[in-house]
Amino acid sequence: MVKKINIKMLAIVVSLAAILFAQEEILTVIPNVQLTFLLVCCYGATVGLGYGTLIISIHVLLDNIVMGSLTPFIMIPQFIGLFIALLFGYLLRNKNEYIQALGSALACILYSWAYIPFNIVYFNVKFIPYLIADIPFELILVVTALVTVILLYKPIVINMNRLMENLLQQEPINNLGKTFKNKNIEIKVREEEIRNEENINK
Repeated sequence: MVKKINIKMLAIVVSLAAILFAQEEILTVIPNVQLTFLLVCCYGATVGLGYGTLIISIHVLLDNIVMGSLTPFIMIPQFIGLFIALLFGYLLRNKNEYIQALGSALACILYSWAYIPFNIVYFNVKFIPYLIADIPFELILVVTALVTVILLYKPIVINMNRLMENLLQQEPINNLGKTFKNKNIEIKVREEEIRNEENINK
């Protein structure tokens, strides 16, 4: 059985992907300061893993097109790292913002580490020097995630859930059922017209 495509949900997914992409591009001027992990965490808690994976896939593709880095050495670790953040957001969705912040902080570290094997191969760098050089950037990511999730996670999730509930509860009635209903009405009306015409002719 083919599952009916939810157009409204797809529109929400595209909008969330656009927000994720836009904020990261705007904050590119400040190294590793971004709302990406906050938003991915919120997406995991609200839209779930399926739609969340679609969102981060769109984001990774757009981000690497704009940055001119369409290479598996960049795209694969970026996707893996963001999926870890999404997974933590989903698994911790019933926890408070402080637990979510710790999950996001851990996701930031794992996100950074996901690049290590790819960068060692691609740039031919040594493991220890690379790890040491990356520590300041990891700390910036972690601190940013902790602060933004603690302050903004709860209001964002509450408003996202409320918005999606308002949008999705207004689904139109099943189109197929509506078609059959209209056809039955048309048939009954036509039968009534035929009986009336027969009565007039008599």
